[in-house]
This record gives sequence, C-alpha cells and structure tokens, in this order.
Amino acid sequence: MWGKSKAVLMVLLTVGMVVPSGASCVGWASGQVSTSDPEPFITDRVVTVRIVMSEEDWTTCQLNAQAEQYVRADFWFDGELVPDVAIRPKGNSSLRSAISSGSPRFSLKVDFNLFNTARTFRGLKKLNFNNGFSDPTLIRETLAYELFDQMGIPTPRTSFVDLWINDTHLGVYTQVEQIDKAFLARHFTRNDGNLYKPEMLSAPLNWTEEDVQKQLARLEATGQDDTDDSPDVNIGGGKLRDILEALQPEEYAADGDSVPPGAPDMAQGGIPQPGIPGEGLPRQPLPGQGALQQPQRDGQQQPAGQQRDYIEAVGLKTNENSVDHSALFRFLDVLNNEPDSTFPAEIERVLDVDNVLRFLAVSTLTVHLDNYLGMGHNYYLYEVDGRFAIIPWDLNMAFGTFNCSIDREGLVNFFIDEPTCGPIGERPLVQRLLSHQPYLDTYHRYLEEILEGPFSVETMNARIDELVDLIRPYVEADELKFFSTTDFERAITEDMRGATLTPDRPQGDMPQGQAPQEQVPQGKAPPIVPPLSPESLACLRKQIPLSTLQELRIRPPTEKEIEALRACLSQAEILAVTQGILRQAGALPQAVGVQMGAPAALGLKTFIAERVTSVRQQLDGERPSAGDGSGNGGSTTMFNRQDGLPDNVLPWEQPAKGVRP
Repeated sequence: MWGKSKAVLMVLLTVGMVVPSGASCVGWASGQVSTSDPEPFITDRVVTVRIVMSEEDWTTCQLNAQAEQYVRADFWFDGELVPDVAIRPKGNSSLRSAISSGSPRFSLKVDFNLFNTARTFRGLKKLNFNNGFSDPTLIRETLAYELFDQMGIPTPRTSFVDLWINDTHLGVYTQVEQIDKAFLARHFTRNDGNLYKPEMLSAPLNWTEEDVQKQLARLEATGQDDTDDSPDVNIGGGKLRDILEALQPEEYAADGDSVPPGAPDMAQGGIPQPGIPGEGLPRQPLPGQGALQQPQRDGQQQPAGQQRDYIEAVGLKTNENSVDHSALFRFLDVLNNEPDSTFPAEIERVLDVDNVLRFLAVSTLTVHLDNYLGMGHNYYLYEVDGRFAIIPWDLNMAFGTFNCSIDREGLVNFFIDEPTCGPIGERPLVQRLLSHQPYLDTYHRYLEEILEGPFSVETMNARIDELVDLIRPYVEADELKFFSTTDFERAITEDMRGATLTPDRPQGDMPQGQAPQEQVPQGKAPPIVPPLSPESLACLRKQIPLSTLQELRIRPPTEKEIEALRACLSQAEILAVTQGILRQAGALPQAVGVQMGAPAALGLKTFIAERVTSVRQQLDGERPSAGDGSGNGGSTTMFNRQDGLPDNVLPWEQPAKGVRP
C-alpha cells in the first residue's frame, strides 16, 4: 500500500525531514526536498508526479468529480515535496469521458498558493495535468504547443509525467503551464494588463459595446433574474425554454474542453448522468476546504456556456477588482465597424496583427478546430496599453481530431484562405485580417515558413518518433489509459475511431482494466433522437442564426423570431420536444441522447503528410484555397448536419468520413 511506500520514499528522498508519528497524508509539516533541477517542465524524460491525499478525499473526488472541488494534498514532483497544495478534477469533455467510463483518470489542476499566497513551485502558481482522453498517441497536444512556440507566439510550456494519486497509478499525462501573471511576465513587458478567456456568447468577437448596452437594457426591461437562463415564452404547443434546451448550440467550459449541448453542471445542481459513480451524492464540504466548497473556477463566476451576457462571458482573469473594459470595447469596435479604407491603420493600434497572423497560420495548418476557427473558444486575449495579443490554449484536439462535422477529405484539404468551420463572416478576426491583401500575403509567408521548417514531413516525423520513444515504456505500463497500447502504436499512422464509439471492438484490444463501453446503461431505454425532420433542421439553420439562438437564452424572443420558430417546427415537433422526450433514457445530460465517447483520431503521420501536400498545392494555386464564404461546410451545432450521420452524434464524437474503426 502507498502508506508503506510513502515511508520508504521519504527515507530515500528526504534528509532531516521529521514526520510526526501517525500523521495523515494531508498537510505534512515539512520543508521541501532539495532539487538540482529548478525547471518545472523537464522535456528529456518522463518525470514521476505523486499526489498524496487522505483516502477520504480521494474517494470523494472520484464519487463527485464533476463538482470540481478542491481538496488538500501533498505534491511530489521528481522527488521534490510541496506540502498542502489544492487539487481538483478539471475539464468537461475530458472529465465527463472519464466519469462515464468509471475511470479515475481525470484531468487535474494543482494550485500551489491557494493555501499559502506567498508560495510558488519553481516560479509557478498553478499546473494542469491533462489526461489525453481524445488522443491514442498522447502527443498531439505537445506537438501543437511546440509549433505555436516555434512560430514566436506566447505559448504554454508542456512536458510528460507519470502520475500517481496515492496507490492509484493514473499513467501518462501532459503537464501544461497555466496562463496567468507568471506566464505573462515571461512573455510580455508587463503582466498587469487585462487577460481575457472568452467563451460563448463573447468568443466569436462579433459584438461591440453597443451590443452590451442593448443586451443589458433588454435584461433590465424584462426584469430577468440570475436564475433564469431562457424565457418561458410559449410559442404554441410548448415553451421556448424547452426548444432551446433541445436545439441549443455547443456550450463551453472553464478549462477549455467542449460541453455537449444541454449538459448540466453538477456544481450548479444539474442532474447526474446515468451510471456516474456517486450519483446523487450530497455535496458536503470536504476536509480542510471550508470556503472552498463552491470554488470559482479561476475567477469565473459561472461555468462557461451559462454566462448571461457578453461581459460575463468574455472571462476577465486579471484586474477583477478594478474593471476597465474600455480597451476591449475599442478593439471590438475597430474589428467590427472600422471602414476598410482605414481598417489597417486602426487595427494595428489595438491588435498585434503579426501575432494573430502567426496564430492563424499554425491553427490552419494543424486544422485545430476546437479554437477560434471552429468552436470559437480556447484562446486567451491579453491587453497591454490598449493593444491585444492572442495566446493558444487547449490543443489536445489539434491535427483534425475535432472535425466540426467535416469529412476526412475536407479536413486534409481545409481551406487556408477561408479557414473556418462555418461561415467566415462569423469570425471577424479571420475575415477582416485575411481580406486585406498585405495581411494575407504575410499569412501566406508564415504558412510557407512553417511548411519548410517545423511542419515539414521530415521534421515532424522525427519529432513524433522522438516523443513516442520517450513515453512508450510508460504507455505500456499505463493500465488506465483510454486506449490500448496497440492503439497507441497504430494511431501514429492509422486513422482510428474512439473506443466508446465502437462497441463491436474486440475485447482484447481494449485498454487494460477497462471494459468495453455500453452505449446505454442497463435498465435504460434506448436514447431518442430529436424528432425533427431534415426540412425543419434546414429551416432552423436558415431562419435562426447561431448568435440569435444564443441570445434567446437570455432574452425574450421578438414576434418575428417566434414566427420563424413556428414556421420551421411543426406542431408535432414542438410537442415532442417540449413534452420532455429528450429527458427520457438519460438523454438530458447530452440533450441529444448519446453517450459521450472519444473522438475520431486521424493517423498522425499520415494526416501531416497529406496536409503538407494540400497546403502546398493551395499556396501554389493548384487547389482551391477558399470557397464561397460558407467556410469548410462544418458545423458546431446539431442542426447543421450534412454528412448523413444521425443527429445524436456530436461534432467531436463522430468519425470523419473515411476514418476506419
């Protein structure tokens, strides 16, 4: 047991450290173990990280992981002890995937100074440990961060660790640097500017201060309170609230992972998913937590996707006690309203355009669609002296893993001059910059630079081999990984589908210790697909823009919008949706009745080789580099389905066409 191992480890690794007899594993009164390596990101080897907490806290974490509550623990990094840190599960898709499969392999956030504001670990206040739930190779996230860094973009550092909690060997994780003031101090001349992490509604950046004022006026006029997320307007046969619950677009989460439409937040009193350990567990204060019972996720007042207005959703992370959004409003006004004739001069005053062009080049080349190009989120904006820069975040689904409902051929040949999932007009940061020829030329030059340098087939293949060799022994020893060792090897070159999406997969090819996943928990009726005809979905897509659908969750609809809904949905469809049909069979957590599973993963080396060829052909004019303004035909909503797949398959779960099981 870890109790004995702990004693042995302390004898071997500590000098002059006194441990009280019979002390629990929470809050050892000890100093730090000396270390000869102050670097927190060790990249030439896999470092062992051990997290030691009381068994009671570890059990509670597993039973109520989705509450994301901090607990006290001791943190051992490569033999160095940091006592009394705060640790919690993190994520949304990654966290829900672990919970639904009954795995304790959660992504984790470690806060070193929550209990001691003067303390850091090797200069860091926080660290993230990501579980690789979507990537059989476990290296996509690191590869993508390296590419952003090599293009001169302020980028979080990463490394690989072999992670333990008490006696539980969680296995290979990616350690990722937190974007906070410590990070900002390393990359910018000042770290006292405004740092934003935009989520819906704000993330597309297609709004201005005027929109904020109109929104606030509507809320004030309707007298809506903070508990009302959507209006109780009856559109004829059912409430608009229920329609929006069934049809709402993707929502987003505090630490960057995508949330299935309608997924409840456990911390907000949502209904647990069927089969989750600890279903219905009362939320009690955990040992040593006190005021931490209801943690604010790194300053965020509500889970992403549940924000009520633009300002809340824009996610200010610094200077919260002296809020001043004037620079942000100026930037958004220029981005959305400045005439083309004066746009270049004015945008340069409020935006580091070169930084954004580099960001777009890497995102486009790697087909990272779980960021601004697709879902619209997973990035930070940092402002100093009225000028903004963009910072990448949450790259575990780069290299086409998040496919926006785009088929395999579309991912490989993703347009470089119209690099958005849906209409390019919904992403003004892309549309306006790439519409200016000098910026487009610079962007093309950066694509050339990456192709000839860090993203060349030879360079990427060599780096992939290096990382695979580095982690292979630890992958083989990892009994809780989401994919098998065979999958790890195959996915380097072969397209694969997620384990929980292929129930006919041979048991011998499942990760050790993990049983094949059932699509429906025993005793439950089959999930029900929303009973909406293709014609109704097409009508909604045409009549109800994404931005309007989002707004209807926080304001009453106009008469025109009600008429549009009535025109698109038949009376039978309205009744079917509003009478709770989607709440049957445990469908509410996913709103469209599908058990969430791991995404499809394209063969890494194969995808890179094909992508390099396609981008080269687009740059040379041998292949179209743009379409008709509609982007790449993808979708981040359930009602933009053009691929023949059932509507209950979500964009990040479905395989791109051509991906083999």
